[in-house]
Amino acid sequence: MALISAFTIIRAISLFHLTAAYIFLTSPRTIADQNVVYVLGEAIRVPHVTSLDKPNEASAFIAILFAFIGLADLTAASLNEEIAIEYWLSNVPVRLLFLFGLTGYVYLFKEDGLLGSSAIRQEGAGELIRNSMVFTWAFVETAAWFWIFTSLRDERREMVRRRLEKLRAEEDRL
Repeated sequence: MALISAFTIIRAISLFHLTAAYIFLTSPRTIADQNVVYVLGEAIRVPHVTSLDKPNEASAFIAILFAFIGLADLTAASLNEEIAIEYWLSNVPVRLLFLFGLTGYVYLFKEDGLLGSSAIRQEGAGELIRNSMVFTWAFVETAAWFWIFTSLRDERREMVRRRLEKLRAEEDRL
C-alpha cells in the first residue's frame, strides 16, 4: 500500500486549486512569476505570460474555474471508499488524456516545435494557450494525476483483497 493515500493527494490538489483560485483573483502575477513556470517555459522555449500584471476579467474567470474544480474534487474525494475509487478510476484517465494532450499540444506546436514551423501549424485561438503557464500547469497536473491513478489502482487491489478475505472468512464460519 502506498505511503500517501490517493484521496490525500486529491485533497491536496483540491486545496492547491482553491489557493490558486484566490491568487488568480487577487494577484495573478504571483503565479506567472513563479520560478517553476519560468524554468519549464525556458526549458521548452515557449513564451511567458505578460497579460497577468494585475487582476482582470480573464484571471477572475480562471479563479472561478479553479474554485469550482477544487470544490467539486474535494467533495468527490469525501465519498464512500468503494464509490470514490470507482468514480476516480473512471474520472482520472479522462483528465490524464486531456492534460497529456494539452501538454503535447503546447510542446509540439510551439514556435520552433516539431509541428510548429510546418504548414500544419495555423495561427488562431490555439496560439494563446502555447505559453509557459499553460504548459507548467498541464505538466504538473499530469504528473500529479498519474500518481493518483497508480495509487488508486493499488488501493482498489487492496480493497478487493480485503473483500475476498472477508468472504473466505465468512465461508469458513459456515
